[in-house]
Amino acid sequence: MTIAQQAADASVPLPGNDTVAGPRFVIGRGRRGGWIVNDRLGLVGGIFINEAAARHFASEESGRHPELVTVTDGAVFELEFSKVG
Repeated sequence: MTIAQQAADASVPLPGNDTVAGPRFVIGRGRRGGWIVNDRLGLVGGIFINEAAARHFASEESGRHPELVTVTDGAVFELEFSKVG
């Protein structure tokens, strides 16, 4: 599942960026059982041992804006990497 698919139907605008809608951080389970945080902007992300750690990371990175964080409902996805520059 891609980041675009994960947040395709969300409608929460990112602070300071009215052109990007939806939650910035998407949390879900990876194929190997780890918890993954994907940043739709591609700036940060990670693989975590449990959901609480993933939620904590996303909360801190979002400036404690819960509307910018969503948890998938059982969909399995992978951490996405993109080359910058």
